Amino acid sequence: MKEIERRIVRAAEALFAERGFEVTWADIAAATDLSPTMLRRYFRTKSLLVDKVMARLFAGRWRPEWEGFLGNRAAPLERRLIRFFTEYRAHANRTSTRLWTRAGLAGMHASGKYSYHAPLMRRIVLPIVRELRHELDLEPVEQRPLSPAETELVLMLHGSIASASTRTHVFDLPVHGNVAELVAMMVRVWLPGARAELARLHAQPMAATLSALPSQERVAQRPAMVEAEPTTELEIA
Repeated sequence: MKEIERRIVRAAEALFAERGFEVTWADIAAATDLSPTMLRRYFRTKSLLVDKVMARLFAGRWRPEWEGFLGNRAAPLERRLIRFFTEYRAHANRTSTRLWTRAGLAGMHASGKYSYHAPLMRRIVLPIVRELRHELDLEPVEQRPLSPAETELVLMLHGSIASASTRTHVFDLPVHGNVAELVAMMVRVWLPGARAELARLHAQPMAATLSALPSQERVAQRPAMVEAEPTTELEIA
């Protein structure tokens, strides 16, 4: 990326994060000390600039070395969860958190190239459910499909960990503890209850089937097939 282009993108990131995607060309030009005409030499439309900003945001949310980490049983599950979520949330700052929130309000997470539901299911939700079932000696997902209740169970942990960044950077409220301390506490609190709830769910007749799940969740629970299928989604979570 050229230096002027980098300057434009960084200024746009800050403006979009603080004021929303409604900021004007004039606002962006003023923040970069460039004229609107000069801006358009690098980005013909504001939509192209928004795309560049969001692509940078989404690309920074996942590291290749995390692939397969949650399923590596060389370490206890509690330790894996703490390490993964600590590293996963370490990137969050004011700009990225507010951009992520504004993108959600604008509907960017729900569908299209910035949808993150399928990668979230494949890379985080499904691996954690697999490991919980393995610990409890329960049927694997190949025999008993991932249920909506199990999805929500894992998203409780994911959401509670993300809430610290939201409180700090969106609501400007205090958070007591650093990322590592908070993640460790949340995992220690969540894991015993998750084990108990999963055991309770599996003691009941199987109520959830593949047909009861949204199509993206049905794809997410077939990791071998997902790897072989091309996708236009950005690989984030």
